[in-house]
Formats: sequence, C-alpha cells, structure tokens
Amino acid sequence: MSALLAGLEDDERRRRRVAILWVAAFITGAGTWLTAPFGVALVARGEAVGWALIAAGVALLAATAILVILARRAHRAPESLPGRANPRFDEPEPSPDPRGGYSMNGSMLGSR
Repeated sequence: MSALLAGLEDDERRRRRVAILWVAAFITGAGTWLTAPFGVALVARGEAVGWALIAAGVALLAATAILVILARRAHRAPESLPGRANPRFDEPEPSPDPRGGYSMNGSMLGSR
C-alpha cells in the first residue's frame, strides 16, 4: 500500500510542477507581449531605451519557449520499467463460454 501512496504522491508532485511551469510560461509570455512591442515603438521614435526593451522581450520569449517545453516534458507520465516480455500477449484466447452467441455474417453485429 505504501508503494501505491508513494506513486500517488509522485503524481501529485508532477502535477504541481507542471502547473507551476505553465503559470510561469504564461507570465513570461505576457511579459513578452507587453515588453517587445513597446520597445519597437520606442525604437521607432528614436529612443535608445527601446533596444533594451526589445532585448528583454526576446529573452522573455526564449524563457517562455523553454518553460513550455519543460512543462510538456514534465506532463508526460514516467515510462514503465522494462521487464520480461509476455509470451501470451499476441495469442488469441477463445471464450470460456461454450454456447457461443448470436451473429449474422456481414452485419458486423454479434461475436466472432
């Protein structure tokens, strides 16, 4: 039971981490949206501080992209551990009920 609870706690921590990454990505994206266009407007008017705002906007855009990628990677559940192959996986199993069922050929209804 403790292994199950540990797995649930790991899932909860992963969900929290993903949520924090998405919130941070949203905030940096909003910062990009507010900073870069204002910097372009200032450069168009001839003010040098606009270049600093454009540089900050580009840095925020890069941070947004990195945070989105990290959130998508953290969102995926961890892969299962490799183990022995199941030899019966691809083998069909007949129904244990010997009576069969109702089916009509070609109608796609009923059991096979």
